[in-house]
Amino acid sequence: TMSDRRARFRTVISLIWDEQRLQFEGICEGTILHERRGGNGFGYDPVFIPSGSNRTFAEMDMLEKNAFSHRRKAADKLIQFLKQKSS
Repeated sequence: TMSDRRARFRTVISLIWDEQRLQFEGICEGTILHERRGGNGFGYDPVFIPSGSNRTFAEMDMLEKNAFSHRRKAADKLIQFLKQKSS
């Protein structure tokens, strides 16, 4: 329904490692606003509030935004995998 403003942004990074297909997923849950807020970022940033915050991505600086980022979560999982493989 139009009153359901929940949203999810999802990033999947794929890697082939030793002929094995791996995927590392990052998800950011949140809500889409009716009005735009903030001047930073692009795309959906002014209308998306991630769960756990009361500010849109466009109201955050990059450090704060990265704490919620679906891209960052996927990349962190990939980095952790690569660190385990190199030790």
